[in-house]
Amino acid sequence: MATFLDTYKSQKNKDSLRKESFFYFNDKYFKTPFSEYWIIEQQERFKAQKLRFFMPGRFYTYQYIPHGKDVLSFYDKRPIVYIIGQYTSSSTGWNIVQGVNINFLPEIAKANFINTALTIFNKKYIEADAMSDADKIASMKEIGNLITDWNFMSINFNQRAKIGLQFAVRNYDMTRIIRPVLIEIEDYPLLPYYVPREFAGKSPSFIYGQYIKERNENIKIKKSKTDVQRKFKTTG
Repeated sequence: MATFLDTYKSQKNKDSLRKESFFYFNDKYFKTPFSEYWIIEQQERFKAQKLRFFMPGRFYTYQYIPHGKDVLSFYDKRPIVYIIGQYTSSSTGWNIVQGVNINFLPEIAKANFINTALTIFNKKYIEADAMSDADKIASMKEIGNLITDWNFMSINFNQRAKIGLQFAVRNYDMTRIIRPVLIEIEDYPLLPYYVPREFAGKSPSFIYGQYIKERNENIKIKKSKTDVQRKFKTTG
């Protein structure tokens, strides 16, 4: 059975898919996310809007302006984030959403990241997709303890898949998140092709270059004491 990554690699019309993905996400998730896009479509985003938490293991997008934006070399005003979890920062008191902003990953790395997540949690995503088709929503809380375990994530996403997560892991102050919207599973195949247009400070090519440099440095480093921490670092 073909994997997500197999399908991505076999697609020949990548240039047209990049154009399609921008307009698709812009229309469906950015401009009017809570209007019906197609007559027949998954509608998890409407149900997720009513929840008081972000579902772990799912992708969200929202508008965001970070603290200290004037001193940051770059930031993303429209992140697409794979949710790791939520916590209260011990240093600032802010309520934080932590996740992997896949906009900071180049196209093949995004495809590899999604493929890895779908492979590891295959059954949960199949269940969630089926529930969405049945007009229900799956919270996927069961995977929360696994994806907040840095050792688990490092082994699967860094050591095995060679992704290099550290560069794209970000903390978001919930008070600065504007109009969050869940991205539905049926739209995952277009995610690798989306080229962000709302980076502030640097171009996508510069950011991808920084990612590749940091990734290459990190995957050479053998497991150290910091690699076996039970949870992601939780300072804001």
